[in-house]
Amino acid sequence: MKKAAFKLQPVLELRRTQERAAAVAAAQAPGALAADVEASPALKPAFRTSIPDYTVRCRDGERVRLEIEPPDGEPFTRSVDLAPGRAAAVRLRFAEGTRRYRIRCLPEDFPNWRTHRYGTPQAGWYLVTPNKSEGAGYAAIFDSHGVPVWWIRRTPAPFAADLLPNGNLVWTNYVALSPVSDRFVEWTLAGRRKRSFGTVGPSTNQHDFQLLPNGNALMLTYPARDHVDLRAFGGPADATVLDGEIQEVDPTGKLVWRWSSRDHVKLAEADRWIRNQIAHPVIRKFDGTPVYDLVHINALEPNGSRLLFSARYLDAAYAIDRRSGAIRWKLGGTRTPRSLTIADDPLAKVDFGGPHDVRQPRPGLVTIYDNGALRDRDPRALAFRLDLAGRRAELVRDVRFPRVGRSVCCGSARLLPERNWVVSWGNTPWVTEQTWGGEPVLAIEFRPADDELASYRAVPVMPGTLTRDRLHTAMRAMYGG
Repeated sequence: MKKAAFKLQPVLELRRTQERAAAVAAAQAPGALAADVEASPALKPAFRTSIPDYTVRCRDGERVRLEIEPPDGEPFTRSVDLAPGRAAAVRLRFAEGTRRYRIRCLPEDFPNWRTHRYGTPQAGWYLVTPNKSEGAGYAAIFDSHGVPVWWIRRTPAPFAADLLPNGNLVWTNYVALSPVSDRFVEWTLAGRRKRSFGTVGPSTNQHDFQLLPNGNALMLTYPARDHVDLRAFGGPADATVLDGEIQEVDPTGKLVWRWSSRDHVKLAEADRWIRNQIAHPVIRKFDGTPVYDLVHINALEPNGSRLLFSARYLDAAYAIDRRSGAIRWKLGGTRTPRSLTIADDPLAKVDFGGPHDVRQPRPGLVTIYDNGALRDRDPRALAFRLDLAGRRAELVRDVRFPRVGRSVCCGSARLLPERNWVVSWGNTPWVTEQTWGGEPVLAIEFRPADDELASYRAVPVMPGTLTRDRLHTAMRAMYGG
């Protein structure tokens, strides 16, 4: 066997002369595989020269056997000791230069997934939290090939992770159906805790966090209110309900602004979901008495002097005036004087079912992820063009993914600058990037489906915002090697 120069773990290097590599490359047919790397345990995905990052499932101290077939020279094998989070690197020199490939050891309990790639994604990265319980779980960043390049494991599992403008991450803890979560915590990519954010008074709710340019944070809380008469909906005369409250809190923790649904939204706007909760209680006090969630705000979108929010139990999205607190428009749900008429949507007569993730990617355009919950239909990612003078919202795009099936809750739909969509399909195992017209570009499927793995949201990160080197450096800082 031909000897090759290499440096042992965590880096393997294969060196060849530029001239012979060029000769081999020239002899190959266009698109032919110029080299091959196989591993035991197996690489995921299978090796391709265009994919820079790979994973293997291994345990601490387990030796990983690499079989390397260079563009020039005879194949050879090497074994390296890896631990979860650590990587070996293979350098291959081609005619156009040297490429580095990293093979990183996945923890045994990292979620299983399968990637389907149909085209070239516009997003560079996808931040997800594919978890299912209040135990340990992961936040992860997948690349545009559907490979996890960065991850962190925490107990309780991360929930509603997002990327901050400074490049750090923020998330809170997975708490299932509880309206009360822990504070949101900012983390560096290297896993260092920086600071935390929480609401004032009632406990912080887990559904959204928005950091404003002035350093203040927008967060949610669901304050309880006693002695509410729900007999008109078939409920008790003396009930405890949860309102929806939005707070702006400054970096010192001081409350500087608040808005409560109690002051602006009537009980009748939640009619459908109040009746559903009366029939099937979800939240209870310690003594077993039901508590009725009236609003369930799940997304906040700052928009100049206005603030948008979506509310699952109002089947609607709203825009409010930050100064006066007045509702400026309402999209979907029970009709009110502030409602916009939905045009060009065949489902408008029975509109949203538990919508999530209202966003305004550009002036006059609003996007919503609609679960279709309790509407006997599949979920949709929707884009509306607003005509506020005419009090209309024209549906300009309805995107679906047939393999999803039904979605009861959760989910997100983000429109990219060049108009592809990145969608987390609610409480299903699917995260996709799709064209403006709905054609699939990339799909990440967490498996098996009966594991109930789902990412509450999928946050797209555009190319240039993060680099592989930065993610690799962060992984080395957390896991060594």
